[in-house]
Amino acid sequence: MNSRKPASRRWVKLIVAYDGTRFKGWQKGNGRTVQGVLEQTLITALPRASGGAIHPGTYTEADLQLAGAGRTDAGVHAEGQAASAILPASVSLEALLSAVNTELPSDIAIKSITPAPDRFHARYHATSRTYRYSIICGPVGNPFRAAYTWNIPEKLNLETMKQAAALLQGTHDFTSFTADKSKSNRVRTITDIHFEWAVPELHIYYTADSFLWNQVRIMTMVLVQAGLGTMSPTGVAALLEAKNRSLAPEPAPAKGLCLYSVSYKE
Repeated sequence: MNSRKPASRRWVKLIVAYDGTRFKGWQKGNGRTVQGVLEQTLITALPRASGGAIHPGTYTEADLQLAGAGRTDAGVHAEGQAASAILPASVSLEALLSAVNTELPSDIAIKSITPAPDRFHARYHATSRTYRYSIICGPVGNPFRAAYTWNIPEKLNLETMKQAAALLQGTHDFTSFTADKSKSNRVRTITDIHFEWAVPELHIYYTADSFLWNQVRIMTMVLVQAGLGTMSPTGVAALLEAKNRSLAPEPAPAKGLCLYSVSYKE
């Protein structure tokens, strides 16, 4: 019996952007997810991009093996989410990119699809990830940026925030900064935290080998408390040392967080 499945395949890397407001995160499960929407749309577009070489229904989600570099939570956005997938070799990547973006809803887009080495996996082969957290500082918010920023009416002391951020950089056990009890190893290496002003917005960029669940949002809340004067840099150091989640504040709102980029070895 001829299943009409493609005889050869190749690995690809996708760069994906999405507005996370209406998604239940990346990971496929209950509700509308980025992974679920991408899988369905890619599979639907494959026959068109193959020039008829692939028949509808013959290439499945199991064949596609779509994987993301970061499992963004509900409400978190992405400008540079990386994903890996396995495609039939007969598919034109240029044609697929056009076909998929024609079908995708307006809150998600695939920015590029490029060839990748065999067995490439977007999550396991990533060397670093960079997240950006955006804050509007001051009593007047911006309704056009409300879905992507956290508005803090009070004045923030940027120098104190930088002092606190310096203590978070390096290799530490971040048990106090995550609610994820499934990870036995909570040691992570943060290679950079830096701040950029685009008045009235303050952007905080975090780069690390990888992050724990809610880690960036909890670190952001700690930095904001430092900026407001309700937590001292000494208090930040004590949180790291304590390794106790109950001592750290709640995460900053999801809407201000964006997966900015993912890096790989050449």
